[in-house]
This record gives sequence, structure tokens and C-alpha cells, in this order.
Amino acid sequence: MKSKFIINELWVLSVAGAFQRANIYAPGITENSKKEFKNDLKNYLEQLVSDQYFKEVEEDIHIKNIHALSIYTTKFSSLLKNGKINFGVSQKILNLFLKYIWCLKLIPTPPHFPVDRIIQIELNKKAAANGLPSRKIKSWTQFKDDSDYLDIIKFVKTLQIKDKNYTNMSLAEMELALFNRK
Repeated sequence: MKSKFIINELWVLSVAGAFQRANIYAPGITENSKKEFKNDLKNYLEQLVSDQYFKEVEEDIHIKNIHALSIYTTKFSSLLKNGKINFGVSQKILNLFLKYIWCLKLIPTPPHFPVDRIIQIELNKKAAANGLPSRKIKSWTQFKDDSDYLDIIKFVKTLQIKDKNYTNMSLAEMELALFNRK
């Protein structure tokens, strides 16, 4: 009962983090319809986590899972502004949910982390401190496919090589070390 409560709360935080700035809903959608969509999405993600993330997941499988999540939401195309949630919103909700349950030690370390504006700013600061060029901040809510996302992941891997403080960390651990809610 307690763990179910905590998972539900983490789900609420994940949805809030992924949807708050993304403007995903079509005009005139009722709160009840939104609730049904979120409940269905929660069931989908819980099943995905249960099926795959109980063990370490390879990066390419993780990317496929983000794509699959986006495609799954086409089931609710009439509710969603663009007929589905895009790659950026999909990565944010999956990665955020994984981050929360990983921090509770319910799953092994996820392959990535939630890519958002805050972490991109922090990564640019670390890059500058290590003599690397910064990257232009990309709005994660606008990632239509995996290209910008993977560019950021590649940037983080380059930074890990350059900054010895992060060399032995996973990407998820590095993001946790850099994350700072302001």
C-alpha cells in the first residue's frame, strides 16, 4: 500500500514535469478526458518499466521505448494538440519517472536522464569550466525526433571524458550530481 502510494505520487510529479510547459492538449479537452489519458499512460509506463527496466536497459532499446511511448499516445490523438506527444515530452516523462523510481532503488540505473532546460544550462556551465564549447539550448518540448536529444547525450558523454569528476559515473548519476532546483 505504501509503495503504491509513493509510485502514484512519483507519477504525478512526472506528469507535472513533462506536461506543464508542453501544451499537449487540443483545445476544449475536458479534465475527465485528460485524467483518462494520464491513467492509461501510467498503466502503459508501469508495464514498460515492469517488463524492461527491472534490469539495465541498453541505450538503443531506451530510445526505441521513447519512440514507442510517443507512438502509443496516438491512441488518444483526438485529445492531443499534435495527435500524439512528441519525442521531447515522451523522453521527459519516461526519463523522469525512471529517475524517481531509480532513486528509490526500485530499478537499476537508467541509461539516460530527463533532458530539459535546467540540465542543458548546467551542462553548458560544466563544459565552459572544462574548456569545451557550449551548445545552444534546445527546447525539449519541441524535440520532434531523437536527433536533438541524442546530440545532448553525445555532448554529455564528451563532457564526461573531459571532466574527471564524472568519468566513472553513469549519465543518470552525472545528471543527479549536476541537478540543482533553483
